[in-house]
Amino acid sequence: MIRRGFLMLAVLAMAVWIADEAEAAKRAKAQYAVSNSPYWRVGTLNRALSAACQRGEFGQRQHMRLTIGFVGNRGRAVTGIATSTWNLHDPRKLAQPETTYHFFNQGYSNCKVYTAPIPRRN
Repeated sequence: MIRRGFLMLAVLAMAVWIADEAEAAKRAKAQYAVSNSPYWRVGTLNRALSAACQRGEFGQRQHMRLTIGFVGNRGRAVTGIATSTWNLHDPRKLAQPETTYHFFNQGYSNCKVYTAPIPRRN
């Protein structure tokens, strides 16, 4: 009886590990996450930072170094990620602490910057 319970637990653990591996295999090398939500739900659109991004005054130092892939039926896109202390070109010091910046179409005239709080580690 104990052996059967242990076997069931091992099978369940293996299934969870395989599911995690399958999810990781869907992501590109530098992809932080994959979402079925539209890209514009990643955070709050910041019009001032978007305008600065369009002028090349605010953006990722290394384009798409870390990304989120949005793969749902609506709003498919990839956004690049930066923070005030990591991968951010910010000569005008516009960034705020404890905020992540998500860049859609950086390098183009329609660049959009979305802001979100830095996720807390558990």
